[in-house]
Amino acid sequence: MNKKALSERDICTKYITPALKQAGWDEFSQIREEVPPLAEQHRIIAKVDELMALCDRLEAQLTTTQAQSRRLLESTPHQALTRSSHV
Repeated sequence: MNKKALSERDICTKYITPALKQAGWDEFSQIREEVPPLAEQHRIIAKVDELMALCDRLEAQLTTTQAQSRRLLESTPHQALTRSSHV
């Protein structure tokens, strides 16, 4: 097992929590989950919402660009054939 690849959660689950239980300690009073202050949580949510809206706009723009590219590619052979018949 590559211990360097373990996350903090993995380390707690695999090593710290079992050691606390084995020592007879109450894991819920010994392990503290870090939660950002409420104002920071709201800032994070606002930023995520902002980024999701940006993703939606970029996805719509990409879809439009792909449709335009498809129409351009489809019209190019038609224009080439139409021009060659008039020459």
